[in-house]
This record gives sequence, structure tokens and C-alpha cells, in this order.
Amino acid sequence: MDVECPGCCKVTTVFSHAQTVVLCVGCSTVLCQPTGKKARLAEGCFFRQKQH
Repeated sequence: MDVECPGCCKVTTVFSHAQTVVLCVGCSTVLCQPTGKKARLAEGCFFRQKQH
């Protein structure tokens, strides 16, 4: 899925079951954290599912 950073509005591609913390490329804000199942998006982040 594509996740938009609330700080700098850059879009980063994130796997739904990410097993590590994903940081924004532009400003190093935490975008999502692993939970053991699906990754939990940080507050204020917007996401869009990828189209197949």
C-alpha cells in the first residue's frame, strides 16, 4: 500500500505485514509499526491500496 507522510506529504510504499518500523524517506517520521500481524499505521497517516 502507499502511505503518505503527514509531515512532508511524501508517499512511501509499505507492505501490509511489515515486520520492521517503516520511516519516511524525507523526514524520518515513523509511518507504521509491526504488530505481529498487519502493520499499524501511525496517527495522521493516509494510505491507498495498490491496484493489481
